[in-house]
Amino acid sequence: MSQPRDRSFRLLLASTRWAVHAYFISLRRRGLPGLVVAPIPPDAEAPDELALARATVVAIDAGLDAPRAVALARALRELDPSVPVLAVLCCPQSATPWQLQALVRVGASVLDLEAPPDEAVRVLQSVARGSSVLHVHLKRDHRAFLHEVLVGREGATDEKVRLLELLARGLPDHEIGRRLHLSPHTVKHRIEDLRAELGARNRIELAAWAGRNGFYAPEGHAVDSVPVQVLRSPPR
Repeated sequence: MSQPRDRSFRLLLASTRWAVHAYFISLRRRGLPGLVVAPIPPDAEAPDELALARATVVAIDAGLDAPRAVALARALRELDPSVPVLAVLCCPQSATPWQLQALVRVGASVLDLEAPPDEAVRVLQSVARGSSVLHVHLKRDHRAFLHEVLVGREGATDEKVRLLELLARGLPDHEIGRRLHLSPHTVKHRIEDLRAELGARNRIELAAWAGRNGFYAPEGHAVDSVPVQVLRSPPR
């Protein structure tokens, strides 16, 4: 049985492609029977404030013009930081790693349209609840692409990855410093840098982001590898 929020799910969609509109309209039969897909005019810099206030999620087609999608996502966040923004791609490789990074940094979740409809419904519901989701399907030989998305072309060092993993465990600065051979002051400074880079409001939000995006490694597990479990469906 559909939950009440599904019966009033209003999706604002910025896309000129009919196939993208049809994809979302098809989700009415897959768990969002009350889904309303309202288009944003192609030449609009952002939807009007009334339309934005009524939106459950704003979806932006980033497959044809990723830089414009980044600019629109940034404009939406400036208009209303609480509005959930979802960038959609026809496939993960239709945007470069730095473009995906830019979308994530302006607060957009990401969904590639290779996702089965049931997965797409769960992504929309999760984004509407305020979760940040990176949902892409990659082949085994595309892990290097994922590495670039997560840690950047200029390279977050392994230390950044390990710092996120330890932070996701909830360890205090002195314990993180002991494991990384850094002073607690240096750990605090680098956590603040990561927080600013990823757009987290505070340390708790940064740790939650790291956990959601696959940086959590259980105690006793090696923490010197690049995370790959970011490719997951949000919980039902």
